[in-house]
Amino acid sequence: MAKVNRFGLEGHRVSDHSVFLKEFTVPQLFNSQVQRHSTKVAVIQEDRAWTYTDLAELVSGIAETLRQSGVSRGDRVGILSGRCVTVVAAQLAALTLGAAFVPLDPKAGQANNSVVDTAKIKVLLCAPSLLEQASSTVPAGCIVIALDPSMQSSTDLVVEPAIRPDDLAYVIFTSGSTGTPKGVMVAHRGVCRLVRGQTYADLGPNQVMLNMSAVGFDASIGEIYSAILNGGTLVILSDAVPSLDRIAQVISENNVTIAYITAGLFHIIADQNPQVLSPLRQVFPCGDVLSQPHVQKMRTALPHLRMINGYGPTENTVFTCCFEIDESWDGGPVPIGRGLAHDRLIVLDDEMLAVPDGTIGQLAVGGSGIALGYLGRPDLTAKSFVSLADQDGLFYLTGDLVARDADGVVRFHGRLDRQIKINGQRVELDAIEHALREDRAVKDAVAIATTNQNGTRQVTALIVPTDGNHRAGCGVDIIKDRLRKKLPEAAIPSRIELRPEFPLSGSGKVDRKQLAKELAVEVMLKPKATAPSDLGTTIQDVWKEVLNREVLDIGATFFDLGGTSLQMIAVHTALQERLDMQFDIAKLFQAPRVQDLVTLLSQQDSTQDRVALQRARMMKRRGRQ
Repeated sequence: MAKVNRFGLEGHRVSDHSVFLKEFTVPQLFNSQVQRHSTKVAVIQEDRAWTYTDLAELVSGIAETLRQSGVSRGDRVGILSGRCVTVVAAQLAALTLGAAFVPLDPKAGQANNSVVDTAKIKVLLCAPSLLEQASSTVPAGCIVIALDPSMQSSTDLVVEPAIRPDDLAYVIFTSGSTGTPKGVMVAHRGVCRLVRGQTYADLGPNQVMLNMSAVGFDASIGEIYSAILNGGTLVILSDAVPSLDRIAQVISENNVTIAYITAGLFHIIADQNPQVLSPLRQVFPCGDVLSQPHVQKMRTALPHLRMINGYGPTENTVFTCCFEIDESWDGGPVPIGRGLAHDRLIVLDDEMLAVPDGTIGQLAVGGSGIALGYLGRPDLTAKSFVSLADQDGLFYLTGDLVARDADGVVRFHGRLDRQIKINGQRVELDAIEHALREDRAVKDAVAIATTNQNGTRQVTALIVPTDGNHRAGCGVDIIKDRLRKKLPEAAIPSRIELRPEFPLSGSGKVDRKQLAKELAVEVMLKPKATAPSDLGTTIQDVWKEVLNREVLDIGATFFDLGGTSLQMIAVHTALQERLDMQFDIAKLFQAPRVQDLVTLLSQQDSTQDRVALQRARMMKRRGRQ
């Protein structure tokens, strides 16, 4: 059985003051930084900076608005917005009152209805541009308030004195196997343990952290609080889908030193332009299994960069293990590393007993980072948060298969269930199938996870239509639109194929292995038309490379062909290079078909853009010299 000592799991050492973390709450740690670094820049967004005093005044103003709206300890405050300084302040304002915040995904649309209802949100704070969406989301009795950076107050920030480390800090909803989102309840102690008293990275006041993760993705918790609870600076990249050029610009202009990068984006940067990350000192490629060739490519290109593979379920507050990819890495599958300080890790067999080092079993984690359970789901909480023989406290059963080396390094070996990660976000294949089967046009459905040669993970849904017409594809887009009202964007299948029936195994069940084998053989679509220009040919060539296809149906959208938002970043970078022109990445989303994009780019006066691109290239070359 794992020995628990000052290293958590024979790993990351606990700093001397960390023993007091059990007494801390997020507002207490934030206020201590305000007092210590009052005039230091806390947050940067676009061309504006907020000092710790400025941020505290914004927090105080929002907190006062919430208090006047009846929010008090134990309530829940929804936040519907993209990345911005008011989101950071709104989270802190809710926590200051002893309430918890619930981030909502602006892209989720009507899917937020169930979240608002399940979480019993008392007040919904939202970006002004989302007021109309919010009004159609909230149930009767929920107050909607527009967030505004001018909501500042010079009144001293008063923290609710009754807040305790075990109090609820936030609820993040992840997909559930029945299609109903699960609300993971995380306590103040989890956040404090993540960013204080740790040695898995340098999180000191000299660090400048990039905030690029989606508000509803728990990596954003790590980004925000690693900075502002340590006296550092948070740089917010507010673009919904930033291009590589934009990421490089924000990192360079703001002297960013540390960043979380999803595994998928990390692979794209390694392929397209590793120098995007050159100014950084530390990077966390996280959220999914890392590709060894891409890691090696990045190490070769940026030998100075400290790369830390971060692993952890939402139920254990962002990170559970970390592995620094240095000279100790043997070039094989990248380990997930050693457990964080304040955590207890045990590898279990089917009988819930600890296994010897080197044996594969399910990872269970306990300690300060473990969540309080699932909101309103005592049955699911009891199944996932359990007591173990000879161990104090509860342990969360991760469902991840791992093995621990003799030196304490943990290696990932897959999942027990059908949960995968798409662009760093957890997706349950059973949830996709459940939602599809509820559609009146679907008789049966199977969701299969595949990985192409470029290492991109995606989901293909196979459906048997109710009308028996498996050749008619006109209803696929409609089915996708209906899915978006039930599932987060990461769970929407990249491709939906119609089948007359599914093959069955000897036991009479759907033969998923056979279907997976069929999908592993890339299906080549016959072109229905040809693009009438060299520009169209160039676009097709880039799509083929990024999507790893030899032939395209140019009448289909990039997403219908299995593309993702992350791959669109790669397309944008490649097209700018080959066409020698600059254009906003938003154009790719506005025109997701080849011919539409040809028309859109043809209308653009590229003369000025070429000059700007040449200037940027000159600056890039100077930076490398």
